[in-house]
Amino acid sequence: MKYLYFPGCSLEGTSRGYEESVSAVFSKLGITLEELPDWNCCGSTSVIAVNKVLAMVLAARNLALAEPSGLQLVTPCPSCWLELTKANNVVKEGGKLAEQIKEALAAGGLTYNGTTTVRHLVEFLVNEVGVDRIKQYVSNQKYVGNVLSGLRIAPYYGCQIVRPYAEREDAYNPQNMEKLIEALGAEAAPFELKTACCSGALMATRKNVGLDMSRQILRSTKEAKADIVVSACPLCQLNLELAQFRNSDFAGKNELPILSITQMIGLAMGIAPRELGLSRSIIPGVAKTITNMQKQRAPAAIGG
Repeated sequence: MKYLYFPGCSLEGTSRGYEESVSAVFSKLGITLEELPDWNCCGSTSVIAVNKVLAMVLAARNLALAEPSGLQLVTPCPSCWLELTKANNVVKEGGKLAEQIKEALAAGGLTYNGTTTVRHLVEFLVNEVGVDRIKQYVSNQKYVGNVLSGLRIAPYYGCQIVRPYAEREDAYNPQNMEKLIEALGAEAAPFELKTACCSGALMATRKNVGLDMSRQILRSTKEAKADIVVSACPLCQLNLELAQFRNSDFAGKNELPILSITQMIGLAMGIAPRELGLSRSIIPGVAKTITNMQKQRAPAAIGG
């Protein structure tokens, strides 16, 4: 089947590795993601803090562009998913803000009736693609062992995927990422701060506060004895990588590989690290580090 794809600004800029892995994994799965033509910024974070109406109009314009196709709109970015979902709900509920959105769209020659379905990548992978289908690709791939077998992976959701909207998920104890981790032959490492904010938005305004928040998350994953942290958010992934270089407990000696959800899946499928954008990671040698860890943890799996 074919779906529309909304990359968002981060995946076209600082998180190109995440986007490359999305492309590689979905190609392997035989699923077509068609990029939404003429998309614009979703209006999250800085925009909505300054002008709520403008933020909602920016998000609604993308929904209006997608609506005529009748296709579901998939996005890997939680911020984008949140803003698109929020705008969708505002239009459907009606009221003054909804009218302002419609007026602004009309000025640009667009209309929106609230029929576009927005899906976040993690929820889409679990409920649309299916865990069993992904597991089949992992078990059937032509690769010398599963590079994730025997490893403990900490699923970091961040603060937006389940708040305030928890689509087909438990807002207090989400499990979709755990399902994917276990389908890949790895072990999900539970840790207390899996839905805590990474402080990404604070790094430009209150850096010390932001760094402390990120460090707490990293310490929590270390306490859970995680080998890898997997994130479904481009900003979270970048922020946790950077935080390790600013923390003497990690820098240069104990850095945890921070993978996007599709980089993790792609590795288990046997997709080459270069196709998954791992060379773009701030932490050097991520693919080699993971391979070495797996050899130490589960030597019997190599060549199995």
